[in-house]
Amino acid sequence: MAKKAATAHQPVISIRISEELRSRLETLKEVIAQKTGQTVSTSEAAKQLLESARDDRLELANLLTEPTDSLLNIRGKAEAHMPLTQAEWALVAYYCAKGAQSFMSTEQGQLSYDSLAEILEAFLAVYAIARRRKKLSLDFLYLMTLPEDKQLAAKEPDDVDSDDLRRVVTRTIQMLRDPAQKRRRPLLAVRNLYTLLDQETFSNIEKLNEVLWPHWNTLWRVCARGHYAVHRKPLRPKPAGDDDDFEAPMQRGLPSQEEGGYRLDLVREEGNDFSPYLHFPGPLAPRYPVTGYARTAEFRRMLEGLDLTRPLAQWKGHYFYAHVGIMENQEFDVNFCACDNGISFVFPMEHWKSIQNLFRRAWQSPDVMQAWDTLALEYGEM
Repeated sequence: MAKKAATAHQPVISIRISEELRSRLETLKEVIAQKTGQTVSTSEAAKQLLESARDDRLELANLLTEPTDSLLNIRGKAEAHMPLTQAEWALVAYYCAKGAQSFMSTEQGQLSYDSLAEILEAFLAVYAIARRRKKLSLDFLYLMTLPEDKQLAAKEPDDVDSDDLRRVVTRTIQMLRDPAQKRRRPLLAVRNLYTLLDQETFSNIEKLNEVLWPHWNTLWRVCARGHYAVHRKPLRPKPAGDDDDFEAPMQRGLPSQEEGGYRLDLVREEGNDFSPYLHFPGPLAPRYPVTGYARTAEFRRMLEGLDLTRPLAQWKGHYFYAHVGIMENQEFDVNFCACDNGISFVFPMEHWKSIQNLFRRAWQSPDVMQAWDTLALEYGEM
């Protein structure tokens, strides 16, 4: 019997790595999974890093080791009107993808149509100036995250070109901007901007900044949302030491509101945070806290978003649920439930409208609006 030919093997090299490098490789594994949807081993991550060791990719790996500090530095540069590097834009886009995929369990908790549309506009602007590799086109990969297109259905993947991609992205933006066409959101399409900034090269960094600056506000809001979803903390500088706390200025109290027997207090907390506390009428005088920025933002959207004119109309978010019920006298009421702890109330319609008015009036205060805008920079779109 003839001997089988020996199978050629790739040489295997074993090396010791530091904990710092191991941590960076673990982060890179998460990045690859985010981009491809597939998990890879530590050795495969190291192999990909070595094979594609562009300076901007190594810079991105370094930025991801301390993402909160990196993003705060990026925001500082943006506020000072300083240009960002390709890796810094890629980091923002990476957390935008995380933000789009967070709080997806309900339609009301998902990223807004307007933000999705603007991120796709940023993608088109960057795509127009990228030096795309001819041997490996990513156009078909980008299209896989977008709504189906009849013209593309008859094409083979290799026949897809940049004109197809631009046409589908443009049509998707138009759909997202049209209030009459509220279809399922193409949330995975947000990661295309990260893939583009990570995979392609750009001959002119000034041009890259020029096309992305008009979209900065939206990109930052979604990026901050992604950071909060991953790390469960705001993008806020670390507090100063105890010696400095004594010299810190006292924050002004926020105004209270009263209507229909209810009172709304806005209670200052750590850093820039504050939480609404809703005091109910009656002899027991219960108090219901809406703790934290994310819950407060969703509670406000629920108050404005629930359709009070239709019986059985529903509003379901990540933290809260409400629907319009019908009482025995055929008048409407509102059934409210907190999803995480099951606390529920049935509000007569005039009570619900009193709570609506309390929150509206509170957010008309200049002090509240200023505090809320600061929190929006730290937590992002919620």
